Amino acid sequence: MIWIAFFSQTGSEIAKLSRILNRIPNLIVTNRHEHIVDISPYVKGLKTTIMYGNHDMLMKYLDNQTLYTPEDTLITLHGYLRILPPEICNKYEIYNGHPGAITMYPELKGKDPQVRAWEGSYSTVGSVVHRVTPGVDEGEVQSAVFADNTATTLDEMYGILTETSLKSWIQFMKEKLR
Repeated sequence: MIWIAFFSQTGSEIAKLSRILNRIPNLIVTNRHEHIVDISPYVKGLKTTIMYGNHDMLMKYLDNQTLYTPEDTLITLHGYLRILPPEICNKYEIYNGHPGAITMYPELKGKDPQVRAWEGSYSTVGSVVHRVTPGVDEGEVQSAVFADNTATTLDEMYGILTETSLKSWIQFMKEKLR
C-alpha cells in the first residue's frame, strides 16, 4: 500500500505517526511552500519525498499522476486546511483526522472544532478519523478516541485534542496498513 500524507501546518503529526508505526509515508505533500521554515524538523528529516506547492497544483498532480494506482494508494490528511475537489475524493481512498468528537457532537464538524469545544464546555472531547467525501466532515468515521475534558485553558484543549487525534490515527493506521 502506498501512503501519501498531506498537511498544511507543521506536519508534526505525520512525524509522530511515522515513528510510532515504524512506517514513513511514500510521499508527503504540503501547501506550505511559502513558509517552509515552519515545517517540523522531524518531517524534514524523514527519508521520503516531500512535495510542495499550492493547492490547485497539488490537486492537478493527484488527478493526473500515474505512479500510483488509486486502488493501492492511501491518502491521509493531517491538518490539511483545504477542501479536496469531488473528483479527487471519489478517485482515491482518503481519510482525514478531525479534532472534534463529531460522532457525539455533530455541531463540531467544520473549521476550528477545538475552539468550539472549548467555548461549548463539553464534558467529553475527542478526535476522529473519517473517510473524505465531497461533503465537509461527512464521511464515515473509521476511528474515534475520546477523553474527559479537563482543559482549563484553550491551549490545554489543543493539547488534549492533539493527543486524542494521534491515538485515533494510530488505531486506524495499524488496522489499515497491516
